[in-house]
Amino acid sequence: MEAQITLGQALLLGLIQGLTEFLPISSSGHLVLGQAALGLKEPALLFDILLHMGTLAAVLVVFGKDVWRITRAWLASLAGRAEGADLASARAGWFIILGTVPAALVGALFKDAIEAAFAAPRLTAYNLLVTGCLLYFSGGRVKGTRLEAHMTWLDALWIGALQAVAILPGISRSGST
Repeated sequence: MEAQITLGQALLLGLIQGLTEFLPISSSGHLVLGQAALGLKEPALLFDILLHMGTLAAVLVVFGKDVWRITRAWLASLAGRAEGADLASARAGWFIILGTVPAALVGALFKDAIEAAFAAPRLTAYNLLVTGCLLYFSGGRVKGTRLEAHMTWLDALWIGALQAVAILPGISRSGST
């Protein structure tokens, strides 16, 4: 049974989501800890989904033109009609799809374990510590960024594999990649 959330709790959790989603600190991990701190014993899965739908809406408002350009070019590539600048966008679309495969497989194969992780604040706290250590020890060690044009299919799969690990609450999606 879903936990009942008051308006005040919903506003606080929404604030946590809004402040942490675009930082490399795991918004889902902070939501798990926030729910535990508020005394919500069962994860409010539907509420978490609604929070992330709000995030998706914000992303689409900001990046909607890019999403549409990539989608349109990807669809054109299916028909063999992607040309010129559309080729780079179509390629990005294919890489996004390829990078989604590892997370989809992990989600399907380990659904129960992942759901249990969202009900385990202690595990989430450890995962946040792992994320913090990764960020600390990787700081200054990254040797620049690669241009999108130099990405390979293997890069897309590697990023997808790291995103799959970041399904766990406390492991940051942006921080892991």
